[in-house]
Amino acid sequence: MFNAFHEAIADISGTIRKHQERCGRPVIGVMPAYFPLELIHAAGGYPVQLWGAGGAVEHADGHLQSYCCSVSRSLLELEMRGVTGRVDAYAFTSLCDTLVNLREVYRRLFAKPTVEFSIPAAQTHTARKAYLATVIENVLKGLAAVTGRAASREALRTSAALYGRIRSLQREIYRIRRQKPGVVNSGDFYAAVKAGFFLPPEDYEPLLARLSAELEALPPRKGRRPRLVLSGMVFEPVAAFGVLDDVPADVVDDDFANGWRSAAKDALRVDDLVAGITDYVYSGAPCCCIYHPESDRHAYLVEKVKAAEADGVLFWAIRFCEPDAFDRPQLAERLKQEGIPAFTLEMDLATGNFESVKTRAEAFCEMIGGLEV
Repeated sequence: MFNAFHEAIADISGTIRKHQERCGRPVIGVMPAYFPLELIHAAGGYPVQLWGAGGAVEHADGHLQSYCCSVSRSLLELEMRGVTGRVDAYAFTSLCDTLVNLREVYRRLFAKPTVEFSIPAAQTHTARKAYLATVIENVLKGLAAVTGRAASREALRTSAALYGRIRSLQREIYRIRRQKPGVVNSGDFYAAVKAGFFLPPEDYEPLLARLSAELEALPPRKGRRPRLVLSGMVFEPVAAFGVLDDVPADVVDDDFANGWRSAAKDALRVDDLVAGITDYVYSGAPCCCIYHPESDRHAYLVEKVKAAEADGVLFWAIRFCEPDAFDRPQLAERLKQEGIPAFTLEMDLATGNFESVKTRAEAFCEMIGGLEV
């Protein structure tokens, strides 16, 4: 059921090379997060989402300080090792200071074009829309320079519909996981989501549709174990979930930027592209990296836990991720006020030993009643 997904993420370089040779599109590496992939696809590019990967950082630390988040260090390591050698250009967002500076490091070190999607921290919808109008114009020009093709209105409609269907299917497998705790383990679940970072959307959609149908047909698991919601920026390293799956608990939902927060976004409206992208960026699940005065991330997380009938929250904390770290104490306090247990697991993408993750997660599950019933 999950073999195709695991194969896609086992060899990132091989997956990109295989599909680039077949589709003939320029490969554009998308840095975290919320860059509208539809724009790249409509302009004739092959977007691959890069969120770092597990493994030792040996080369990147010569260009980034050790206190930079392990996602950024891992991203740079991928390029310096040649894993992303097939990437023709990079698309950056401006979610945090580290990403903004990482873009400049790439410009100095690598002879590859970069495109910037700058997300404004504006107070009002009108101000956000006005700023994004210029940003989108520059993004489309930058993409056309890389691919040699401008994104037509018809191509935008086709790409928006395709990615809209994919996110809808992702929401379906999230729903099944909530409604049937334990029917899919976390290692397989996040492999299925992550495969979409590297597979062309035309290949990913049918795989996801088949998975959704197969999961829907499975019977619910008998008995009840403690139910967890994971919260953090990224569900990396995926290898850590193999260890977490040995813990006597079921992950029933998440609040990851590359997980539910991305899947929650509706299909991009292209009739008024500026308005559509403004809604795309600021609607859906709130994120610590995007300033939105109308959203209440604390209430949102509490409601998510209650809707999933979860027993606690595990904060999946990527080391030195500043936006997430600044938000976490207030989120934990709000959960405490609501009587919802929470625990922080600090992760470093450079490590390969996750036994401490298992030990600490087991202790948390025991605290909230972690024996299977």
